[in-house]
Amino acid sequence: MIKRSLFLCTASLFSIYANATSFATNVTGGTVTSNIKMTVKASCAASVADIDFGEQSVSDIKNGKVVEKPMTIAITCDATLASYTMALTSADGVDSTKSILKTKQNATIGYQLTWKTAEMAAINTPVLVDGVAKAPVTKPTTPNVSIPINVKPVLLGTTGSPGAASTALNIKLTFN
Repeated sequence: MIKRSLFLCTASLFSIYANATSFATNVTGGTVTSNIKMTVKASCAASVADIDFGEQSVSDIKNGKVVEKPMTIAITCDATLASYTMALTSADGVDSTKSILKTKQNATIGYQLTWKTAEMAAINTPVLVDGVAKAPVTKPTTPNVSIPINVKPVLLGTTGSPGAASTALNIKLTFN
């Protein structure tokens, strides 16, 4: 009798620790049968580096002479993800007609984001910064995922003002 209770206690603790979704026990003639269904999800970390365009003239921005820079959202997991979604918002607002990030210090300059590869959408199409979760075109096949985005400073109107033009992009990743 002591062995059976000890086994049930251990099995119950295991099911809680392993995040089991169901646990069933049948006792027949002193034999314990347990069916445990476990769901193990990947553990992930994400990173992205800052982008610095340095000092650029308004005329170079206006004439499209400032070269776009890549921004890569790097996701590193301990297992391949079943799927994920990404939602983007801007700390300083968005020109929704052109999907351009606005800046806090300079109301005449913004940042255009386009997809560098076809992970999330067609290459060179605007990245929508609208807070809506977007899934990748295909499911991940490896534990590490890179989402490259091109960033380029642009004028929000026909004229621009010199000065600082910084902003922040909020990235919300949901791992499924």
